[in-house]
Amino acid sequence: MSIQVGSRSFSNVDALEKLVVHAATEYEINGYVEDFDGVEVTDPEYDALIKELRNLNPNSIAFQGTSPSTATVQGDVVVHDPPMTSISKSDGTPEEKEAIYEKWKSDCETRLGKKTTFCQSYKRDGVAIRINYVNGKLVSAGLRPRDGINGTDVTRHAKYIEGVPVKLPLPLTLSLNGEIECKLEAFDRVNAEREVAGDSPYANPRNYTAGCLGRDDAKENKKAGLSIAFYSITGFVEWNDYYATEIERAKWANAKDGLNLQNKEGKGYYVRAIKHDKYSQLEKMEEHAKKLPYYTDGVVLKVDDLQDQEELGHTGDDPVKEPRYALAWKYAEETVVAEVSSIEWNASRTGRIVPTAIFDEPFVLANTSNTRATCNNLGWMEDMGLGPGAKVRCKKGGKIIPNIMEVLVKAPNIGAPTVCPSCGGPLHVHVSDSGNRDLQCNNPNCPAKQIKGWMHYLQIMQCKGLGLAAIEQIANSGKVSCIADLYKLQIDDLTPHGFSERQAVLALATIWKVKPMQDDQKLLAKIDKARAKKQSVAAWQFFASLGIPGAGKTAGKALVNHYKDFDAIRAANSAQLLEIDGIGDTTAEAIESFFKAKNGDVEALLQYFDLELPKTGKLSGQNFVLTGKFDGGKNAWQKRIEDVGGTIQGSVSSKTSYLVAGEETGKGKTDKANKLGIQIITVSDLEKML
Repeated sequence: MSIQVGSRSFSNVDALEKLVVHAATEYEINGYVEDFDGVEVTDPEYDALIKELRNLNPNSIAFQGTSPSTATVQGDVVVHDPPMTSISKSDGTPEEKEAIYEKWKSDCETRLGKKTTFCQSYKRDGVAIRINYVNGKLVSAGLRPRDGINGTDVTRHAKYIEGVPVKLPLPLTLSLNGEIECKLEAFDRVNAEREVAGDSPYANPRNYTAGCLGRDDAKENKKAGLSIAFYSITGFVEWNDYYATEIERAKWANAKDGLNLQNKEGKGYYVRAIKHDKYSQLEKMEEHAKKLPYYTDGVVLKVDDLQDQEELGHTGDDPVKEPRYALAWKYAEETVVAEVSSIEWNASRTGRIVPTAIFDEPFVLANTSNTRATCNNLGWMEDMGLGPGAKVRCKKGGKIIPNIMEVLVKAPNIGAPTVCPSCGGPLHVHVSDSGNRDLQCNNPNCPAKQIKGWMHYLQIMQCKGLGLAAIEQIANSGKVSCIADLYKLQIDDLTPHGFSERQAVLALATIWKVKPMQDDQKLLAKIDKARAKKQSVAAWQFFASLGIPGAGKTAGKALVNHYKDFDAIRAANSAQLLEIDGIGDTTAEAIESFFKAKNGDVEALLQYFDLELPKTGKLSGQNFVLTGKFDGGKNAWQKRIEDVGGTIQGSVSSKTSYLVAGEETGKGKTDKANKLGIQIITVSDLEKML
């Protein structure tokens, strides 16, 4: 059964589910989403994918309380109690949106058995965070994860975000929930500085914000232009001594005799809430949103009375599900009709040839002038008749490159290239697992592949500081033919090719992951010290850095947990790789082909690293899935299992040894375990095994 969701085609429900879970995982880690082919999945697209999957398979693992991607999140976590949840959305056609809105209001009042008061506030589009205070002091901060519970710890970053108090004026124990955002003026400034430096601009404020929160040096965020917009308070036992409604709480949070969440100019960092009476107010707020200094993609509606909110609870009375008392009314996507002048084709690091529509006559969307739009893939262009001369309708849900919604007048021809725009080699049509048809360059020495592959490597290995322009300068030096050559570079290799001496030193510091400092001589001494010893890196991370198409962090973890030996991964053939959960036909073939062609390059790179492999012990060879809540947090138990050789899986499969059931366990994983005959054990049982 073929499934069409917007411009995306799926061969079956499993393929749709795979992309939804992947997208959720990518957002959890990076704060933005690209699909398996490197094409951005926008918010409206993701919402449409979720809606279609819910219709086709409401019991999908994508909707279970425990995230299948938990094991892929690196670093410490902050356990959210109560969980951080998303809210129901009102989107679609104008008629559909209003119908959802009316039903939501009616359902709230029916459950409460009375007429109630509603409030509204702008829905900020940033990175969701919860900041915890004990006796008025900031103790921890965690991002909102897909499972709502195990949030990435960003405590050290939160302290440098504008508007986040390290100490509250009142000695209260509570949690502040909000969105970290980059306001439009600051975002434009950041991109202007990048353009001057010759670097590519950031796609949108949220991507940029998420990237800032992943920096090794949190102090860099002092000048990043990030700020906070708080929207709720949880974990506050004495709340009804101070306020009774959303509107009162917002005023108290910003007031000087309250939490005083405001700057010297009296600007409040807690989002203002106002009374909501009728539907037309939402349309007025949408119109006014164009004048706001920050990005907002809708209006949040809530039952105003906080006691009524508690009575309404969550859908299914599950704390990780959507609350019944809130609804996100999404703006209509702004569209415009324009004529395509030409199609620009660029090679990516995977060899995929990425098409972009070019418009000689700029058009305005979301208050910005645009001359480019995303084209998805070759097959979609052929089906739609998209090429030079086509008249198209474009949409733009945020500060990102627009997407083409539909072709109103078809082009006489697509004008697809027959040779790679980077290396001039022949192109081939490639069909992905999701059914997308794309042009592909199979030349392993294609310059575009190399440069973008180096960029990918540096990003995964957390070597931050070299932009595309700098990488291209390094490529032009002729000193680097493979990634391992980056570690051989000296200052004299770079200064003849556009680098100042200071820039060359900083480039080497980035490659060797040495913290920059003003004194170049001291910095060089630290670089030399780093050169003298091997770097320790997780084997899965090293694997992911290699840039094998379709084989990233998740595949790396699965392979390393299975083989527990990197040489065995390099030697495995596609048939052997297919035996591992999560490795499909295309990925298996890509891995085998990569190591056959690039094994020498990998060997050269390995001389600079000691790979950290999974530990062995009494649970070696045993695969565990954890579901429900665990005392001390799920990640702590996962680590204990891994420390004695056990492997953590994200979802139940025929290769699962045990399903460990914590508190408040949902039915999805237990039902699947029972169906497959997988043994279900308690936390006490696990404790005995450990």
